[in-house]
Amino acid sequence: MKMLRAQFCAIIPLAFFFVCATAQEGLALAKDAPTRGSKITIPATTPFTVQLDQAVSANMAEGRDFTVTFSEPVQINGTLLIPAGAMGAGLVSSDAQHSHQIELNSVFVNGRSYRVTTSPIMLNRKTPFPAGKKLTFDLVFGLSLQ
Repeated sequence: MKMLRAQFCAIIPLAFFFVCATAQEGLALAKDAPTRGSKITIPATTPFTVQLDQAVSANMAEGRDFTVTFSEPVQINGTLLIPAGAMGAGLVSSDAQHSHQIELNSVFVNGRSYRVTTSPIMLNRKTPFPAGKKLTFDLVFGLSLQ
């Protein structure tokens, strides 16, 4: 019985240390992760690297939409905000000189749709962007995610 008590007393401090160390690691991870209901803002100028889901060209009608898939995740201070594989949508438009351009106008994250404004990318009349092409749009205004 004394031997059992001695083994038990030796194990308790070791188990306590393990539980405390594991709890501290969990708290360190939890403080970086967004909580439900909290808002995190992706700052303006953050790059969104996406892959076109279909071909896009200057011959497409103005106002025509297209879809994209994020090919790279968006992380801020080590926190994943938009995972690779997330979906987005954009629009073909024209500027004052009637040049066609594309920009993203929405991002879908965790089942929610968020309106975004990105810098436009000009389209060349002679060279369409094929499906699968990677493009990087820069966020114009900060985006608050919940």
